[in-house]
Amino acid sequence: MEREVMGADGTTWKRTTCYECDANCAFDVAVDGAGRAVDLSGPDCPRGAAQLERQYHPERLLQPLRRVGPKGSDRFEPISWDEALDTIAARLAEIRERHGGEQAAFFAGYTKEARPQLQRLAHAFGSPNYLTESGCCFSATLAAEKLTLGYRLKSASLLEAEQTRCLLVWSTNPPASVVPFEAHHVARPKDGRAMVVVDPRRTETAEAADIHLQIRPGTDGALALAFHNLIFENGWADEAFLKRWALGWNSLRDYAREFPPERVARICGVDAGAIRRAAELYAISGPAQIALSPTATVQHSNGFQNHRAIVVLPAVTGNLDIPGGNRFFLDKVRPRPIDLFRETIDELPPRLGEETYPIWTRYWPAGQSMLLPDAILTGEPQPIRALFAIGINASMWPNSGRMRAALEALEFFACSDFFLTETAKRADVVLPAATNLEREALVAYPGCQFRGEVRHRHSVLAPRGEARSDAQVALDLGVRLGMAERFWHGDLAASWAEAAEGLAPEVRRQAYEDPDGAMVFADALDEEAFEGERLYEVRGFPTASGKIELDSQELREAGYDGLPVYREPAESPLATPSLAEEYPFVLTSGGRSKYYTHSQQQRFPSLAARDPVPRAQLHPWDAAPLGIADGAPVEVRTPRGAVAFTAEVTEAVKPGVVHCFHGWAGADVNRLTDHAHPDPISGFPPFKSGLCAVEPKE
Repeated sequence: MEREVMGADGTTWKRTTCYECDANCAFDVAVDGAGRAVDLSGPDCPRGAAQLERQYHPERLLQPLRRVGPKGSDRFEPISWDEALDTIAARLAEIRERHGGEQAAFFAGYTKEARPQLQRLAHAFGSPNYLTESGCCFSATLAAEKLTLGYRLKSASLLEAEQTRCLLVWSTNPPASVVPFEAHHVARPKDGRAMVVVDPRRTETAEAADIHLQIRPGTDGALALAFHNLIFENGWADEAFLKRWALGWNSLRDYAREFPPERVARICGVDAGAIRRAAELYAISGPAQIALSPTATVQHSNGFQNHRAIVVLPAVTGNLDIPGGNRFFLDKVRPRPIDLFRETIDELPPRLGEETYPIWTRYWPAGQSMLLPDAILTGEPQPIRALFAIGINASMWPNSGRMRAALEALEFFACSDFFLTETAKRADVVLPAATNLEREALVAYPGCQFRGEVRHRHSVLAPRGEARSDAQVALDLGVRLGMAERFWHGDLAASWAEAAEGLAPEVRRQAYEDPDGAMVFADALDEEAFEGERLYEVRGFPTASGKIELDSQELREAGYDGLPVYREPAESPLATPSLAEEYPFVLTSGGRSKYYTHSQQQRFPSLAARDPVPRAQLHPWDAAPLGIADGAPVEVRTPRGAVAFTAEVTEAVKPGVVHCFHGWAGADVNRLTDHAHPDPISGFPPFKSGLCAVEPKE
């Protein structure tokens, strides 16, 4: 399609990309003669179809606000952009003058497009403490995989590998999370392809599986070690590969002997025979592929090591970097970095988290945002006094009441958002954010293993009211802080143009001129030796030893276990039996709904009508003795507090487990989750394995 096409009714159809999640799907928007969007056309996605509900929502922020009442109140007054930016710049500069730039933090949640400009602002200002939502999402899987394998593992894709004969789906459910939802290849049975699903819930994907291992949340590592036990015991391991390319495989084999199926069946709450059948199916059906969530396996108190135990299964069985197995996620052509991280990080004080999580910060170019409440409330591991944030939601933090208290304790807090959220109500200054339809951006989407996309998205609508893009705000603050030269004198298009200089000239031209953008390919494809070879045969494994580190030297040197050692969740029926007497159910959270990206669309009528209430799922066997009926109000309690939900009595959840959907402003499950027992390597919170009690609520 052309960038703009005139419709028969006089509207102009304009090509853009959605941002109701971060998949950047292409959409066409019909704009009438008054400049108002009146229609959309794009993928069959309820969130994408609701973009105009965000655009024209009656509660949308359209001018800067200054708080005049207590923090957390609705008492704000409108101010000009000049006054808002001058206030933010002056307060940040004051904190820097009195305490040092590192005591101001800069946070990016959703949307993610302005991250390069915001990180540049943080580091140019003199703060290493640029933080993101990746403090509890995805980054731990990346760190675990790069530390162990040297590369990210390609473990999720919209593209199906035709050669795959066994699919091991581990705690992910595409029909509820990603386009094309129910039509996703993972959820569709296929002749000649067996499927094993590991998930505490009987999801749509699990319904399509040959074997469903419905484990107790947080026991993923034990189950993976049972697979290793059976693989080594039965001679299914690719020992020739392991001898040549793996460090510590003998140690892993010996450790896995401690996890026979019968023991693991008791730990995980599944049948030992099912474990044996699943491991055999994966090990000998090949090519076999693991499909993983980027988050589910690592949001536990031992998540980093649990994830390592899973991602080395392809290496042990010979399914690594082969067609139909798990390939490596290859870097595509990327824009030039404009975030100043590499240029400044050695000159700045330690990031938040370097003191506590040195392995994680070695692999992730930001501070650990999960430490922010401690930094504000206690000054440990370092004090934070001011915060500028885009798209921040206190409900992202475990025991989220502490984060709300922390925001109220800050000397200064400013944020940008679409709405005056419960988090924004705690700010001193709130800025109105432009939507994806109103802001330009250079969009780079990682895509599949070899192929990605890059495009320059033009604004298709003028900003409503005084809304301004987050990236523009970062530049404006840089200029007001006396750094105009480093911030393109406030010219947002110039910042994106500099980023685009990292693209090959033809790719750059196409990204700017073609409304569908440009296709980019992994650089490994250009290597003559790569054709027909495995990547590691060309490049080796870029780990500390040059091999796959089943027993990690890097972890050992940092004081951690080198092997993917299994430990019980910090709160569990086995680890804390006395606590389990009062809180007898395992609490897990975060299962996806196709109608929401976290909390972002719950103001939209079309979606709220389809998923209207915050649900707590529990099995009929658990509900009946408690007198809880489907649809009845219930209260879920943990040592952190109590939250009201609506009961969904369903066999989809494992007996003894309660699953709560997250992101609800009036029913925030993270008020209940544990902040005190994060994963010791990544700092990720145990969102998905704690203890709770449930009771009827009048």
